[in-house]
Amino acid sequence: MADWSQYTMNASVCWPQNEKIIGVLGFSPIATADFINKLVCRKLNKEWLYPRIIIDIDTKAPSRGRFFELGETDPVPYIRQDIAILHERGADFVVVPCNTAHILYERFACNSPVPIPNIVDVTCLAAANACINNPIVLCSASARDYGLYGKVLKNSIEFPEQSIIQDGIEAIKQNKDARKIAEQIVGVIYNLKNADGIIYGCTEIGVLMQFAELQLPVIDSNKALADFCFEFANAHLVQNIRMSA
Repeated sequence: MADWSQYTMNASVCWPQNEKIIGVLGFSPIATADFINKLVCRKLNKEWLYPRIIIDIDTKAPSRGRFFELGETDPVPYIRQDIAILHERGADFVVVPCNTAHILYERFACNSPVPIPNIVDVTCLAAANACINNPIVLCSASARDYGLYGKVLKNSIEFPEQSIIQDGIEAIKQNKDARKIAEQIVGVIYNLKNADGIIYGCTEIGVLMQFAELQLPVIDSNKALADFCFEFANAHLVQNIRMSA
C-alpha cells in the first residue's frame, strides 16, 4: 500500500488511505487506451479523486495468438516479468486488459506478487448482474477454440462467422476504418436466435463496435474490467472474482 504521507497538499485535499494503486498491463495500444478511457470517464470533481494508475503497454511481448496458433514464443515469462515490474513501481494489483492472454491465466497469475483480477470472471459477473443468460460471445479465434467464455457460460452462443471477427480485430490493431466490418457483424447477430445479450470477449471488439446499433444489451469486457478496477481500488469488496491462480 502506498505511503501518502510524502505528499504535502492543502488540508482540504484528501483521499482514502486504503485506496489501492492500479497497475495496467496491456499489449495492444488501442485496446489499452480504450480500457484507460473507460476507467477514467467518471464524474469526479477533482483529479486526485481518481486512483493512481501505473500503465505498461508492452508492445514487444510475444503475440498470444501466434503462440497458440503457430507455436511461437511463449509470452508467459514476459507477462510475469511485466507484472513484477508494475509491482516494484508501486501497483497494489494488476489488470491485464487482454482476453486471449487469460487462456494463460493459471500460469502468469501463479505466485504473483500482487492480485490479478481475472477479466473473464469480471465480465461473466457483469453479464449475470445484467440478467444475461444466453449471450453471443465475440472473441478472438484462440479464445473461441479454447472455450475461454464457453467453459464458464454454458448457454453462450458462438458467433458463426469467426473470420469476420478476426478481420475486425486486425483492422482495429492496425487503426483502420472498420465500420463496414462492424455492419457485417451486426447483420449476422440480427439473424441469431435465442440470444439475450452480447459479450465483447476481446478488448478490440469494443472499439470495433463502438458505433454499431444493436438491439441486445452489451457487456464489454474492457468496460467490465474498468468498473471492477475502480471499485476494487477504492477498497470496495467484490466477490467471486479470481485474483490469483
